[in-house]
Formats: sequence, C-alpha cells, structure tokens
Amino acid sequence: MKILDNVKNEKVCIRATHAKYFNDPFEYKHAISLFKTSMVRYEKENKIKNKKSTHFNNKFLSSLSMFSGHPYILSFSEHVDDLNMWRTYGSNGNGVAIGLDLTMLEEYVKDTNNTDSKLLKCQYEEDLIIKELKLYLKPLYKRLYFRKGHFYIDQETFRIILDISNFCFSFKRPEFSSENEWRLCRTLSDLKNVKFYERNGIIIPFIEHMFPLDIIKKIIVGPCANKQLVGESILMLTKSRNFKLPSESVIISKVPYRNI
Repeated sequence: MKILDNVKNEKVCIRATHAKYFNDPFEYKHAISLFKTSMVRYEKENKIKNKKSTHFNNKFLSSLSMFSGHPYILSFSEHVDDLNMWRTYGSNGNGVAIGLDLTMLEEYVKDTNNTDSKLLKCQYEEDLIIKELKLYLKPLYKRLYFRKGHFYIDQETFRIILDISNFCFSFKRPEFSSENEWRLCRTLSDLKNVKFYERNGIIIPFIEHMFPLDIIKKIIVGPCANKQLVGESILMLTKSRNFKLPSESVIISKVPYRNI
C-alpha cells in the first residue's frame, strides 16, 4: 500500500534502508571476517613477509565501508511465488509481492544521476567470495602501506577500497542462499537526502529511490490474502495512480498454503 500509493511526479518511490539497520546485525561482521580471511590466505599463498592483515583490526575494516559515505540498501529476490518468502517477508502469506523490471533497474544504476549506486547479486559461497576478494588484494598490496600505526592511501587506492566496500555489501551467510537476493546499494556522503522513521523505538535512516511507474510489471497476491477483493482493489489503486498495469499483471499465488 505504501509503495503503490507513494507516487510523486509520475514516479514511484521505494525506500532503501541504512545498512547498519538491517534485520541481520551480524551481516557486515560476516563480510569483515571474509575480507580478513582473504588477506591471510593471500599473504600465505604469495609468501608475503610484511603482513598487512595483522594491522587490519575490525574497527579499521568497518571504517572501509564509510570512506565513501553511508550505505543504503534496497533488497529484491529472484523468487516470484515462493512459500518461504511468503512466510518470512509476505505477512505469512497475507501480503503481496511486487515484480520490478530487472533491465530497468540496471538502466537506473547506469544513469549519470545514480553513479553512486550499484546493483549487486548477493554472494553466498564463502570460498568463491574469498577467491574474488583476493583479486582486489594484488593491486591493493602494491599501493597500501603502513607506518607508525597508520595506513596511507592515495586516490587509486581509495578507488580500490571503494570497490571492495561495494562488493562486501553483496555478502550473505550461506543459510540465506534460498532467498536468491539482489541489492541496490547507494552510498551518500551527506545527510541532505536522508529521511527517518521510527520502528520499535529505533530511529531508522533511509533514502528514497524514484523509479518510472512502468518499472512495476507484476503484482502477486499472497496465498492467504482475500484474493478476489485484494486483486480488485490493487487494480483500482494502480489505475488511480496512473500505473497503467494490465489486469492480467495482477496474479494470484499458486502456493497451496493456509496460515491456520
């Protein structure tokens, strides 16, 4: 309701939450752990004596993600109509799923106004993540040096660290692999466009992404919803907000589930 009803200047507004306020409090700690492991393995495989990994404590690694600003993440799933997703994220089957056009998302990221955004497919296999992280380490080790308790970086090193930071936002624990998640990540260096809402006593920072109305291609009504009424009212709502969504694009879930 809040997404479909949040139309401004013929665009639909969808929120992205600050990464620190995601449901999984250990998510970025997991990314930090994998990065540290990749450094240790890289040093061992390349017989590096001046081990920079010993100086990379958790506080420093956490700050890597903040070099370019604060990260805001909007999550998607490849699943169209999945029982576990309905149970976890779809009000136990009483909600709806909104289908967005992947090509339009990719074009949105390529737009010059959104150069601070990345569309990432989440990575779940730890060995593959570490293998890819090690590709970043060769140029990083050549440029990064440590002296008197401080790391020193130049502009090119900063770019490498920024790429690593963006990549880290795609890391998820293997237990979440069934979600097939994608993420739209944006980093902002100031608070000019940041907004806030309250949830369970915590003030949550978020930003707004403004998409063209036709990015929404399908709406799937959950298996436990009042299907007929919900489907009709969704069509009425989308038409009143100029979405021009065909009636056949509002689909009833085929999952045989009752939340008794």
